Amino acid sequence: MLGVDVVWLPLSAGERVLRELGAKSGAVIEDHRRPAGVCWMVPAGTGGGARLPLWEGAALYVPGLEMRNERLRWRVRPERGALVTSAVASRAAVLAVETVR
Repeated sequence: MLGVDVVWLPLSAGERVLRELGAKSGAVIEDHRRPAGVCWMVPAGTGGGARLPLWEGAALYVPGLEMRNERLRWRVRPERGALVTSAVASRAAVLAVETVR
């Protein structure tokens, strides 16, 4: 069993954070079914805290690995064993993007 926290950002902010993270990003899901956004999975217990929006109380829909859908897709596929993104790297990327605004 894999426990994760989910960090969700609106699509525009998520795009900037994804560029900032670059190769440090683990798998990323892009979801256009609700308010459009992207989400990262971070190790369980590390997603909360200051400045990292945590998508609490909502269902996480995970696309199949071969799924190609305009509403729900892997933006960064979970390859090379990189499913989760470091919460430290996520937080640093969010803060870097916020200061550029």
